[in-house]
Amino acid sequence: MNNALKNIIVLLILVLSGLFIWYFFRIVLYVIISVVLSLLGQPVADFLHRMRIGSIRLPLGASAFLTLMLMIGVFMGFVAFFFPLLASQAAFVSELDIATLSRSLEYPLSQVEFQLKEWTLLDAEETLSGKIISELIAIATFDRFSLIFNSVINFIVEIFFGFLAISFITFFFLKEKHLFSNIIVFFTPTPHKEEAREIFAESKVLLRRYFVGLLTDLASVFLMISLAMWIIGLPNALVIGFFAGLLNIIPYVGPIIATFIGVFLGLSVNLHMDFMSQMVPLIIGIIASFIIVNTIDVGVLQPMIYSKSVRTHPLEIFIVFIIAGMIAGVFGMIVAIPTYSVIRIIVKQFITKSKMVKSLQDSFNTPATD
Repeated sequence: MNNALKNIIVLLILVLSGLFIWYFFRIVLYVIISVVLSLLGQPVADFLHRMRIGSIRLPLGASAFLTLMLMIGVFMGFVAFFFPLLASQAAFVSELDIATLSRSLEYPLSQVEFQLKEWTLLDAEETLSGKIISELIAIATFDRFSLIFNSVINFIVEIFFGFLAISFITFFFLKEKHLFSNIIVFFTPTPHKEEAREIFAESKVLLRRYFVGLLTDLASVFLMISLAMWIIGLPNALVIGFFAGLLNIIPYVGPIIATFIGVFLGLSVNLHMDFMSQMVPLIIGIIASFIIVNTIDVGVLQPMIYSKSVRTHPLEIFIVFIIAGMIAGVFGMIVAIPTYSVIRIIVKQFITKSKMVKSLQDSFNTPATD
């Protein structure tokens, strides 16, 4: 088989693989999440499997099942802790008195309204507060409500199905810890199978470090923002910290979105304040807290936490982030960097370990002879 034909076959395989991932993106996503969960849970499963009660040792299936139940228990505990806080905050926001809100923001709205009319973005007879109130009323109409209700129902069904699928796949990845790598090795050309096994063995360690570091970073941001909001005196400090930690997974835009959410939630429980003498200092305090925490996170925590895992250039992250946003919207932005990091670690290991790549590098580095 000549080189041209080989290249065509490789290109065809890559195209078909890309089409498969595109068409079955949700299934591929379930597998990726399951791989990550199995990497995090594998040390626990191995520990349970090594435990002995007398002469009895837990079989692999039982240790995998117990590990999965433990992970589900942690997740459910997390949901049980935060869901009431989020539901309470959502109920509070939904019950905001629009008239009180309008009076509280009357002065800043009048200033913004004046500028919009100066720039001819608002008609002379229109008022900004009137447009905001009419839009809020429109949201509450039956058509909008039905659309939102149907979206919520579909979302709940998808979450439930995804939860079952991920749990099922994760169980087998925990039970057979080499299952995923064996699947990949199966499709690897025969001369490179052993090489692929070595690459995946080292990649597992790096991937586990990365995701442990990611969770540590998100938890650190959550704690710091919650503490800062508590010092400021906000009763919903944990809710603001939750959104700050969650959105920190999105590079660049995440902290900015979290800051706006923090300001909104902070003001929502303090509408009785005077705007100039109390609200403005509160807004400045919230924004300053987010800036300080984000600076500490980027300058101190991330270099320490990710020092032993993959490092990516900011421009590289930015390009991946933009592409993922264009392809899959907000959801793509959320999963872009973790997914890309997984691929990058494997590719990095392949480049450094692959004999084939080293031979290509040697051929390029060999000086030409006349």
